[in-house]
Amino acid sequence: MTFAAFAWSTLAAIAGGAALTVLALYLLRRTPKPQLVSNVTFWMRAAQSSRPRFLRASKIPWIAFLITLLVAMLFVGEIGDPRFGRGVRGTTVIVLAAGRSMGTTSGSERRIDRALREARRWVDRGTAGGRVAVVRAGMRPETLLALTEDPADFDRALAGFELDDGPADLRGAVRLADRIITTSGDPGQILVVADRDVDEGLETQATRVLVPVGVPADTVAIGDFSARRDPLAAGEFLAQVQLRSFSSREASARLQIYDGDVALLDRRVTLRPGAGVSYSAQGFSAERAELTARLTDIEITGSTDALEVDDVAFAVVPALDPLSVLYVSDGNPYLEAALAVHPSLEVEVMAPGAFAGQSADQLSAYDVLILDRTPLPAGLEHTSAVLFSPPGGQLAAEGPAEDPRVTAILGSHPALHGVRLDGIRVGRAVRFDTEAGDQVLIRSGGDALAIARESASRRLVAYGLDLGATDLVEREAFPLMVHDSLQWAAAVRDEVPLPRRLGEPIYAGDQTVLGPDGEAVDATTLAAIRTQGIYHVGERAEAFSAAIHAREIPAGASAARFRTSDPLPPLAVLVAAGLLLLMLIEWTLVHRGRLS
Repeated sequence: MTFAAFAWSTLAAIAGGAALTVLALYLLRRTPKPQLVSNVTFWMRAAQSSRPRFLRASKIPWIAFLITLLVAMLFVGEIGDPRFGRGVRGTTVIVLAAGRSMGTTSGSERRIDRALREARRWVDRGTAGGRVAVVRAGMRPETLLALTEDPADFDRALAGFELDDGPADLRGAVRLADRIITTSGDPGQILVVADRDVDEGLETQATRVLVPVGVPADTVAIGDFSARRDPLAAGEFLAQVQLRSFSSREASARLQIYDGDVALLDRRVTLRPGAGVSYSAQGFSAERAELTARLTDIEITGSTDALEVDDVAFAVVPALDPLSVLYVSDGNPYLEAALAVHPSLEVEVMAPGAFAGQSADQLSAYDVLILDRTPLPAGLEHTSAVLFSPPGGQLAAEGPAEDPRVTAILGSHPALHGVRLDGIRVGRAVRFDTEAGDQVLIRSGGDALAIARESASRRLVAYGLDLGATDLVEREAFPLMVHDSLQWAAAVRDEVPLPRRLGEPIYAGDQTVLGPDGEAVDATTLAAIRTQGIYHVGERAEAFSAAIHAREIPAGASAARFRTSDPLPPLAVLVAAGLLLLMLIEWTLVHRGRLS
């Protein structure tokens, strides 16, 4: 046992003074003795007996004296702030893990709950003979409690304490703890309260001790979740999710994908031990989408899912940026109709004569050029162009194709992805001369009726089919071919960024950022996002997902199950309870006449 408020010598002096005071009170108390005398003699002897007497001259009520003395000693012990254990001298810095795995549940208790009790116990011991600091080991280490001698500061520092949705940076936290001890000038130790140890290669000047929490546990997690626009369906998007089992047992769960409150996917899935499985959902049309993937009703044979944070992931599908297209033609109703059905095109129509007078700088304002029976001038280095029956210039036709027909297509090329040209009629067509690196998209025997040319800085597609002499324009394949060719030629990158990693900042400028709960996010939080969800920066939505951190749950260095509660309350509480009990006993005995 240790007393935090006073040294043993001081407490001994206080206890001695209290004992002498109690003794003096009993020596000086009036102790009338019963007498069988006449009335006059009674009053005379009663007056003499009521005078103060020494211990040897009076009968002391020993039971009352001892109870009072014990109460006084307990009061002395209480003001000394008693603590269990011998206390810790010097400086103690507690590294408290606050990563995602500390939310693992065993029974009805989370690992962090056990860790907080351990930390509180060490704060109690450390402040009895020295100073204590606490470092929060989240994704970014920070000082939770500066050096203090008051154990009550720890509970005040825990106000608003939450776990990060990402992994704990224990190495950085231990380095921070070591610097605190070094700058304090006192000898000290680092106490790591976590579910895993720090790498042995990390050297510290102070002694490092691990207090392990956690037992082996099973979990089923979302290992990846993303969404993007569907290149085969204008305006639609598709979502892909990967599930992983970190268990040696078979598991099943209900997989749900929502766009806001609208369910896009809801199915029961089964995972083999330690296996992974992927699912995709497509065919959804929306200007923009904010997606949530969630696992519910998880069942693991002979076990339970111990971690909740890995059962949810987020992704966004932002609004499509319009594609700027310059359409050059004397008039082609088939091409105009194919361009009209594309929802994200901004098309400007220009006559071939006006196009010939355009400079390279003027044409650079357009994402892609569509030239119908119009030559692409030699020397014009526009990055993207789709040509139909070009009469000259770049990718000029070599001549008419003899008996044109479709004998083969390169269906694996993105410009023809999903396009079927079976049985189409081709009345007239021109053929192209190919160069090294060109890909022939459509063949008529040995003639190339369509080619794709790609370099590091540009993409060109040329079709030799005469749109006025083929039934292709009457089929669904034609607008799809135009769409795919535009997408490939314009080198359209994925419009949907992958969910951002936790720990990254949000750059908002003067804009207000709303968190997943709809509340404004302060500047400190924006510097390093530690909670997953969808954040809104003005009109822009950004998804931060912890799915990338899906891992097997660490089990720490202990295989034993910790008790869920401490067997004894703090020592000061026990002393106070003893005091109350003794005072009640004394009160009961006095009122029953046992101490008179």
